Amino acid sequence: MENVRYPPKTIAGLALVALLSLYGTIEFYSEQLERNRTLKDPYHIAIQVERLERVRRELPPNTPLGYVSDIQPDSATILATQFAVAPLLLVGSAPHEWVLGNFSKPQDYAEFGRAHGLMLVKEFANGVVLYRQLHR
Repeated sequence: MENVRYPPKTIAGLALVALLSLYGTIEFYSEQLERNRTLKDPYHIAIQVERLERVRRELPPNTPLGYVSDIQPDSATILATQFAVAPLLLVGSAPHEWVLGNFSKPQDYAEFGRAHGLMLVKEFANGVVLYRQLHR
């Protein structure tokens, strides 16, 4: 078997790349530790659990629950809401007997519901509303 020898510049270059990679990894890990220390709940799941607790207690477990909002929800919002209302089954915008209204600002919730074919059943604090589908 032939012994291959690399030029010193090649070895130095590879060593530099390895050291820079190690430095980048350590730097990323340090920043992530700091971020985790300062943002213990970046998606505000604990706040959502508290906000939605009363509506969760209003309905029997495993009730399918539609979802409406005044903002376009992203996947993080939907997953946090699903976690907060469990064991209710958040099924999104599909028509269901019960619909959760999750609003970012005060408004006429009854009018919003009528515009979406929903009847206001109960208004909770912090923009949380329970609707019922008008036409099933």
